[in-house]
Amino acid sequence: MLHKLDGIVELVTSSLVLFSSIGIFVLTLNARYTHAIGRVRDIYEELKTSSKAEKLEKELNTMVYRCQVLKWSFGLLLCSAISSGVFVLGSIALRFTEQISAEVLILFVVFSVLFIFSSMVCLFIDVLASLKATMIHIERMN
Repeated sequence: MLHKLDGIVELVTSSLVLFSSIGIFVLTLNARYTHAIGRVRDIYEELKTSSKAEKLEKELNTMVYRCQVLKWSFGLLLCSAISSGVFVLGSIALRFTEQISAEVLILFVVFSVLFIFSSMVCLFIDVLASLKATMIHIERMN
């Protein structure tokens, strides 16, 4: 019984590293999303009074696109966290009951990695959209 407990402690410890990294990624996404939403509000207010409506509309559209991409990135990261959580709970159950197939647990790990990777791709798309919005703002792009 003590050997199983040692294995569970090892499993939980390594899983905490995964959840901590997901938490740091969430903080990054949250900061980017908060900034994008704030900028959307600023552009919208500026659009009401400015004579540069066409430029501001392009920038606004790009910023709204950024918000949508970041929303998808959040969603994919949440799916990764859920998949990782199911993996951890399933691994603990496997140690005690041996009723869960190891192949099923591997599938959850694969999904978790796939979701994290997809979320990072969305983050990269956001970075590109952010650059485009900046180029529009400084009038280096039509």
